[in-house]
Amino acid sequence: MLTTFSHSSLGSFRRCPKQFQFRYVDKLKVPRVITPDTYLGTAVHRILRKLYKLGADQIVMPLEEAVAEYQTEWNKIDLAHLQVQSEHYTVDDYIRIGEDMLRQHYEKYQPFNFGKLLGTELYLSFELPNTPFKVRGYIDKLWRRVDGTVEICDYKTGMTIARPQDEGYRWQMGIYELAVRATWPQHETIEVAQHFLRQDEIVRYRMTIDDLDLLTEDIRNVVMEIHQADRTQNFPAQESPMCRYCDYQAYCPAKRHERMLAKQPDDHPPDGTNEAERLADLADRYLALYSQSNKAKAEMDALKEELRQVVRDGGPTKMVGSLGHVGVKLGTVEKFITKTRDSDGFAALSALAREMGFDEYFDLNARALFKQLCATKRLTDEQRKALAPFVCKEEESRITAKPLQQTDPEDE
Repeated sequence: MLTTFSHSSLGSFRRCPKQFQFRYVDKLKVPRVITPDTYLGTAVHRILRKLYKLGADQIVMPLEEAVAEYQTEWNKIDLAHLQVQSEHYTVDDYIRIGEDMLRQHYEKYQPFNFGKLLGTELYLSFELPNTPFKVRGYIDKLWRRVDGTVEICDYKTGMTIARPQDEGYRWQMGIYELAVRATWPQHETIEVAQHFLRQDEIVRYRMTIDDLDLLTEDIRNVVMEIHQADRTQNFPAQESPMCRYCDYQAYCPAKRHERMLAKQPDDHPPDGTNEAERLADLADRYLALYSQSNKAKAEMDALKEELRQVVRDGGPTKMVGSLGHVGVKLGTVEKFITKTRDSDGFAALSALAREMGFDEYFDLNARALFKQLCATKRLTDEQRKALAPFVCKEEESRITAKPLQQTDPEDE
């Protein structure tokens, strides 16, 4: 199991635990899928690194020489092996788009010697507090601006501009800042920036101490979830639009049946069925009942509300039909708010009840307690050992149905 985590590995687990297992636990060797958009990013980053390293020494590489080196980067690979994901783009389109980015950036930022360059493509790490783990970051460019602010710059070649409040931005740039502060604590004023080359836009943000503390806690929680998943060998697949970029589709249990259906043999066994068809029939039978139960529940809820409304309007509390009768009891009860209904109010109620000495009315939350068991920063070794005999393992399942007429927002 990993002892050093990165933005990529943490993101892999958060996005799909099964992909994390394949890549970082099982370490499956699979052919790497290279797409022209990802290689475009690699090629552009290499040229920018060279431009800024030379610029720091007052050397300016001519634009056409930089473009020629960019083209050389594409000559290093067999373009025919690149997997184009969009039907509207060709590899040549990506090569041209990358060159346009490079030319645009060159014209705006040459001679590439603004401020003081502190490093390019830096591998930095920091210790995750109160754990034996480390987190590392890979920073495109670190420099000190003329106003004294140290800027952590990450170059992006994609089509989507991020916002500071986006989870991806917060995790990636926050990890980078934590690594810089751990490596060079003398830097007091730090700003993070993602530079979107295609749009020529820079999204800057100055993280607060609270931002960094919250991210540190989030990282620690994910790391503990990873180790819990490893202990129980429970890495569920989480499907998303990102699946099409995954190198492990051939091994993924969530994709296995689709692959079985695509590879069905023309000749069937003597009983006239095969495993792929059997599983398809099983899914269809479940989906049919699922749809019926949902429809029945919706109709039942509507009828219940209609019955309640009869009583609210002063009608009879028992209605008699040919199949029997239905009774309705309607009244007002008093109860305390719940955590689900009002989390802040529930917290205040809990604190007040404890102040009044009503601890006996608080039930043990075994689920929350187990999370504390995993969080090494909150429990001592002695406490964890004392609680260990009360930990049990049981099968947990969740079945989700998605009829064909339903589509994800991303698919629309």
